[in-house]
Amino acid sequence: MAKRKLSRRQQWRIQKIQDERLARANNKHKKLTKNELQLDETHHQGTIVSHFGATLDVEDKATHQIIRCALRQNIDTIVCGDQIVWQKLSNIADDEQIQGVITALETRKTVLARPDFTGQMKPVAANIDQILIVTSPVPELNEGLVDRYLVAAELSHIHPVLVLNKVDTLSDEQKKSLDERLQTYVDIGYPIIYTSAKSQHGMDTLLEQLEGQVSVFVGQSGVGKSSLINALLPEANIKEGEVSLATNKGTHTTSVSRLYHLKNLDHNERISIKDASLIDSPGVREFGLWDIHKEDVIYGFIELHEQTQYCQFRDCKHLNEPNCGLLKALDDNRISEHRLDSYHRIVDSVDAK
Repeated sequence: MAKRKLSRRQQWRIQKIQDERLARANNKHKKLTKNELQLDETHHQGTIVSHFGATLDVEDKATHQIIRCALRQNIDTIVCGDQIVWQKLSNIADDEQIQGVITALETRKTVLARPDFTGQMKPVAANIDQILIVTSPVPELNEGLVDRYLVAAELSHIHPVLVLNKVDTLSDEQKKSLDERLQTYVDIGYPIIYTSAKSQHGMDTLLEQLEGQVSVFVGQSGVGKSSLINALLPEANIKEGEVSLATNKGTHTTSVSRLYHLKNLDHNERISIKDASLIDSPGVREFGLWDIHKEDVIYGFIELHEQTQYCQFRDCKHLNEPNCGLLKALDDNRISEHRLDSYHRIVDSVDAK
């Protein structure tokens, strides 16, 4: 489906909002400068746990306290999960919310990015260990979208895990059908966790997967990402969306990225989690693979890439070339036809950009 283009009026309105936000951020920075900004000489390490326009909440690494900080203008975009260095304000007023200034951004281990309305890539979360790709029976399971998430995860060097949510809504026949469709991913080696936030089915398994990791939930709106987080962290009280009966698509509910901790959590008195972190980031209905070359797509299909070593030609397009390793593997039922078709669709979409 073609993407809806913004009218000039809509583009002007979006730019106006962005300019107003930037002006407010600059005013806050000027206020601090006018008050002869003074920083304590001690440098502290911390993690970004939430973002509020010009200010950010930092969890201090030593004390685990949350510190509201401003951001120096010469630092690039900061997102949830970023490891940073901050300094305390020594001349802060009693009624001032800002307590410190972020003075440095440490090197990111991994980063998840997506394009903004101008098409520029913007990071949305950093230092992620694993991506949990959440699907559900409603909206309908979309293997093409799952494959795009998997490619994005593999190219970002982030471990992907598939989660089929809302399994309590399935009949035996429906579950059998979904199991058959998901078997392709099991054969490749991707773990699949079956869950229900409503009935608590599979939540222990999900918790075990989260332990010791920084994770992010991705997937179509309406698949239950927020409901899963609420089941894990009831105190988070994240607004949950419903699936539209007219479009069979979910409504977006998350507007601000936030990092949550699952420390010393005893879930249903059956399993204890020592340390786990979740980043809840704004959901997208369609995950676009931007800023990549078509030659790189094959690396996101791990089982297909293994077969390229048997191709006769280095520039094989895996369509109808002689002695193609992928076509030979397809004939021998060693790879999935739907995955090969999905690969070609993604390559075509990259070519079309």
